[in-house]
Amino acid sequence: MKNKILECGNSTNTIEVINLNFDVDLLTITISIDGDKIDIIFEEPAGFRVLDEGDLLEFWPECSLQAGWLHEIISGGWFDLESKRNGFSSCGNSEITEYLVVGVNYCVSILGWEKPSIQQSTR
Repeated sequence: MKNKILECGNSTNTIEVINLNFDVDLLTITISIDGDKIDIIFEEPAGFRVLDEGDLLEFWPECSLQAGWLHEIISGGWFDLESKRNGFSSCGNSEITEYLVVGVNYCVSILGWEKPSIQQSTR
């Protein structure tokens, strides 16, 4: 797998995905970093999935919390896995970028059209 680290935190043990909100136009993922809440916002995502970090062992150690909490997956990730299915119509779409938000217990894979925005959460 090949990835690019987009965001790192100072703490590797207290980063947690605590909320997801999806309303067709926006996917907002709220994470907690040492008690501070941050929103990662994807406009009109092509898709997303939430899995326990233990179900993503093929991503480690490149995408572990020790490396960072937001990764751009360049190859070998969920998009490539889905591309093996005959029914995956987005296969080969070079405009879609895969991202991975890593938490202590849950991870979120996102197929997005644009880079996410990151801001302090109002939750």
